[in-house]
Amino acid sequence: MSRSPISQRGSGTGTAAFFRRVVTDQANIGAIAPTFPRLARRLAGLIPPTPGLRVVELGAGTGAVSTAIGPRLGPGARHFALERDPDLLVALETRAPWAQRIPGDAAELTSHLAALEVDEVDVVISALPWGYFDGDLQRRIMAEVCSVLVPGGMFATIACLPTRLNPRSRTFRTILEASFKEVAMTSPTWANLPPARLLICQGPRSEASS
Repeated sequence: MSRSPISQRGSGTGTAAFFRRVVTDQANIGAIAPTFPRLARRLAGLIPPTPGLRVVELGAGTGAVSTAIGPRLGPGARHFALERDPDLLVALETRAPWAQRIPGDAAELTSHLAALEVDEVDVVISALPWGYFDGDLQRRIMAEVCSVLVPGGMFATIACLPTRLNPRSRTFRTILEASFKEVAMTSPTWANLPPARLLICQGPRSEASS
């Protein structure tokens, strides 16, 4: 796999870049710390080791979840790591060298994958800060996700606690219910900052991608 120019910027500064963004751009980062290893492994553990599986990771950041995805990949599987911030994405060069790094916005997921001649994927994993996004942006991103998932595909994401106190988190849950045939929530993972649950969605509805 050829490496993009972004890989030439070096590595080892991912954590520092993350915390700089926390200070200067909290609204877009949406987290106060990278995903802790236990939650990252729990999220990545949902990926079946099926040969040839195509996995998209939204909001790859510095690779906290990416590193847990690698051991789950079966023979011939592909991992597409999407991150809009190049200073965060550069850390994946060393943390997840198997991943195909994509600089860009999740709201344009279809276009990013089309540029790689990929029209559908099997799994979409996300660590995006949904509680910071307004309903319109949540719908746009989920429409993109549903448009690229195969009919039996899975979408799984982190939902930081307490979700019930955040109107945007409640809106996101409503959008998921309208976008997928099945939506389930796990028990909390307390070893994370903040604690979080996973939302696991199966069977994208065709009308959700329109």
